[in-house]
Amino acid sequence: MSFPQPLLALLAGALAALGFAPFDQWWLLPLALAALFHWSLSQPPRTAAGSGFLFGLGYFAVAVHWVFISCYRFGDMGVLLSALATFLLVAYLALYPALFGWVVARVCGGTSQFLDTDDSASLAPLPLPRSGWAFYLLGLPGLWVGLELLRGWMFTGFPWATLGYSQVDGPLAGLAPLVGSVGISWVVASFASLLMVCFQRRYKILPAFLLPLLLVLVALLVPGRWTQPTGSTLSVALVQGNVPQLTRWDPQQMSANVGRHLQSSEPFWGVDLLVWPENALPAFAHQLPDSLLPALTRKSMQENTDIIVGMPLSDNPEEPRGGRYYNGIQLIGGDDYRKRHLVPFGEYVPLMDLLGGLLDLLQVPMSAFSTGSMQQQPIALNFSDLLVAPSICYEILFSAEIRQMLPAAGLLVNISNDAWFGDSIAPHQHLQIARMRAMETARPLARATNSGITALIDWQGRVIAQSPQFQQTVLTGTLQPRSGATPYVEYGDWPLRGLLLFSLWFVGLQLRHRLQGN
Repeated sequence: MSFPQPLLALLAGALAALGFAPFDQWWLLPLALAALFHWSLSQPPRTAAGSGFLFGLGYFAVAVHWVFISCYRFGDMGVLLSALATFLLVAYLALYPALFGWVVARVCGGTSQFLDTDDSASLAPLPLPRSGWAFYLLGLPGLWVGLELLRGWMFTGFPWATLGYSQVDGPLAGLAPLVGSVGISWVVASFASLLMVCFQRRYKILPAFLLPLLLVLVALLVPGRWTQPTGSTLSVALVQGNVPQLTRWDPQQMSANVGRHLQSSEPFWGVDLLVWPENALPAFAHQLPDSLLPALTRKSMQENTDIIVGMPLSDNPEEPRGGRYYNGIQLIGGDDYRKRHLVPFGEYVPLMDLLGGLLDLLQVPMSAFSTGSMQQQPIALNFSDLLVAPSICYEILFSAEIRQMLPAAGLLVNISNDAWFGDSIAPHQHLQIARMRAMETARPLARATNSGITALIDWQGRVIAQSPQFQQTVLTGTLQPRSGATPYVEYGDWPLRGLLLFSLWFVGLQLRHRLQGN
């Protein structure tokens, strides 16, 4: 029994998404991509774009279906509107694989046998030059990664489910401190291209892949220790309040919700660092009980415990709603941090003048946050010389923003509220992404979330301890801060972007050859 090719494309995309947490079948991604690469090379542009779109529908429908839960269960949008919003997001994301298929087919569609000398072959009406092996080695991976980067930037970016994250527990994890998740995406796409070459039995091309394969092998077998332990180990307690999402911002529940965190913290005063999750204090400072922040400050000083809490911050404490306000982190008795990368339609509405009514439709409280300054410095703890690099929830997806505070910071701290995702795969994916940031920077990470998955992660991205989900608990352990800088912290994605420009130049060159052939 044979399946129609459109159905195969949809199925291949869905299987590819199983490469990410919690499924972790990383080996499926290069296999599924190899199939997409083959279809893109062997079909005319419109058909290849359709195959790419169906691949993207399957891929993102599995990878980000949890958006429906956020809209329906917590956004109170109803089944139809929630399903529509989820479909529109998935369809938008599927445009990137569709564009990939169209461009590849436009450059050399129907020419997957370009090394054959028989131009009459049905799949090779327009043979490319014999140097076309470089299109497999550079053009296909470069184009895919370029579109991933575009997706991570367009409309403030949505870099969820990029290829590199599948390798956190895969064989390419050791490349993270060298080339980051973007570089690992390139390697995964290169292996997909290699598999396609083998599938098409283009064995003459295989030697071209030997050098990059050798470089990957050397990088994995000879890992570098780019950072060193610094200072004393840090005892850490991460409070998971498990506050129900539907009552999180209810003023009548504020006392009870704050009380959860106070009660949970009481046995752990005396640790070096105590962390409460995102918006654990669900009000501006002047709206909190008068004694709360002074009491926390006194307790912090008495016990020599640095306490970091998530709470909204304002430029104008007297009238916060009249000025700019921020999703923030406050070190009690010390510095604060204001979130720099906001979630569209969750923390702000793009084109506010035109779409402001969506605030009422989505019923998301505190959904007009302002963006914090990109020039913020790491937070200096009160009772040690340690600097920490803070991030809030969604920001952990953006490696450039984490790298901005390094190598000065010796520890990463991320606070989040994954209750928005319910009991879905999203919290597992979010933890996987956070682990990649630890691996890229070779820094330990303390991650406190409201409902899980709270975790302590070492400098190699390994989970030292993690909490169960949907339980009020405190996760404790020790972390060793580190100093120094990995190559990725030093140079970021710039070397890959240079290679990307070269590969896109090569794609343009191949298109020129084809047009000249016409």
